[in-house]
Amino acid sequence: MGFYVKSVRKYGAAFLAALLLGSMVQASVANAGGKIPSTIPNFGLYLTESFDLNLEPNNFWANADSADHSKMLRCASVDDPICTQATSVKTINNLPTCAVDASFDCIKSIWAIDSAGKRIDGQFLNSLPVKGTTDRPAIASMMLSAANGFGGLWKVPGVINGGGTDEYFVSLRIDSFANKAAGVPMDTTKIYYGSFMAGITPVKSVPGNYVPMTSRPNWGPTGAPANSGPSNTPQGERCTVVDTGICQLPQDFPTGYRFGMSVQLAQKLSGWFHGRIALPQIDIAPNGNGQIVNIEAEPVKISTLDFTIPNAQIPESVRKVIFADVDWGLQGDINGNSIKTMLNGLSNPQTMQIMNDMLPTIGDRATKTMQYWSYRALNTWQNPEIERCSKSKDELGGVVTTNALTYSAGPPVFNKATGALEYKVASPHYEANGAEASGTYDLAINSKVARCIYEFSSAPIQAEISITTSEGEKKVATTIVNEKNGWLYLSAKGFSFSSPTINVKLSQEKVVAPAPAPSPSESPVVAPVAKKKVTISCVKGKTTKKVTAISPKCPAGYKRK
Repeated sequence: MGFYVKSVRKYGAAFLAALLLGSMVQASVANAGGKIPSTIPNFGLYLTESFDLNLEPNNFWANADSADHSKMLRCASVDDPICTQATSVKTINNLPTCAVDASFDCIKSIWAIDSAGKRIDGQFLNSLPVKGTTDRPAIASMMLSAANGFGGLWKVPGVINGGGTDEYFVSLRIDSFANKAAGVPMDTTKIYYGSFMAGITPVKSVPGNYVPMTSRPNWGPTGAPANSGPSNTPQGERCTVVDTGICQLPQDFPTGYRFGMSVQLAQKLSGWFHGRIALPQIDIAPNGNGQIVNIEAEPVKISTLDFTIPNAQIPESVRKVIFADVDWGLQGDINGNSIKTMLNGLSNPQTMQIMNDMLPTIGDRATKTMQYWSYRALNTWQNPEIERCSKSKDELGGVVTTNALTYSAGPPVFNKATGALEYKVASPHYEANGAEASGTYDLAINSKVARCIYEFSSAPIQAEISITTSEGEKKVATTIVNEKNGWLYLSAKGFSFSSPTINVKLSQEKVVAPAPAPSPSESPVVAPVAKKKVTISCVKGKTTKKVTAISPKCPAGYKRK
């Protein structure tokens, strides 16, 4: 299971542009991808977590590697001639709950753990929407479970969320990719996972004029028909998912609870994950040719940005990038007075830089602060040491989690010069209510991967976590370090934003082994100690003789004096 890294290497920049552009289309007055005119009166950012989790219905997209997005066409079914004649196809698969279909990949269960350690198991209610517009049965030849909506509505009895309900929407989206010859039926083509994103969202049902999402006919170009949802409420709040007459509106998590999700995968998991969670615990068990992946963690608060500023206030460094001849994911009206951009994803270095440059204009303050519980795949190729030690096809290398709005695109980078794992994050310094934002960072790293990077033995590992601020000040954060069940867990909390670098330095005491006892054949030869000669006096009558020898003796007839 190679995740996103395979799709990038296989399909290249053209595919990436299509993927990012398509994943940023949202329901609003007008949504599209396109160039931003330098004369637009007002410009802003729309940066929020997990908006793409329930954004794309289950579909097959032909010509996924085409540089012309208008040629990336939706197939009505797996045997649509459009897909049969295509040479590259992208599959979007929102996993069903295992109670609906456990053929291959599916969501097994969710649960909550209260402050006393009691586990409360979730109860699956129904898929949402109950009947999606692109639902289909399982396709055994492609190892695809049945498609049924975007995921499932679950009840966690007595675990009351911020909306006063005990209901939670649970979803997991896998994008898969395949190359094949033109004319080869799609259902005979092997696919592999490209991207992976999962989440638990507390929800409250709100009635209204809502309908299940339908799909656009192609992925672009600018101005192409968008998906019909997800919808917003009349007050502008974004629904997590909709069904006929119902919007599931996201809510805050209850305090004092950890949440967990169990996922059945038909293939073995490898690579690295990023999570919008805190203090994760990971358990992976074999399941035939696949695995059961359990992740339990606390939800985290994340700042979001949704603002516009007058054109004259746009920093020059941002103008040079935004008004270049490139397409962006857009929200608003290009021909009107205001445009917001989602940029190129929260883990893109350019997003981090543009956000940092614009934050002073809005007082370095978030528009809204929301809670999340989610995780997704990360790229791994930025650093040879990390990739070399994470290349096993049968093991997850690690999970990096943070509550920063933007973050490094991949696992921590190993700095050979300092011997530290480095991770870059950035976020507004203040929450929406004006309080100083408190940063969290957790690293769960496979013990084998950690020992491979540092060439450590099986002896216990120690760690030091420090935070280097954007001004260069180095601080040691409140940290937790432990090793359990094959995973090394490190946690840093209480640091401030806007743009710190997190440094994790692992160490291990060198154990000096006692010298082995020599074998008899190796025993040293000890030289004999030379004996000294002794002189004695011997007498016979009036005659005396002196005798010198090692063991002197008097001659016959003589006695020792």
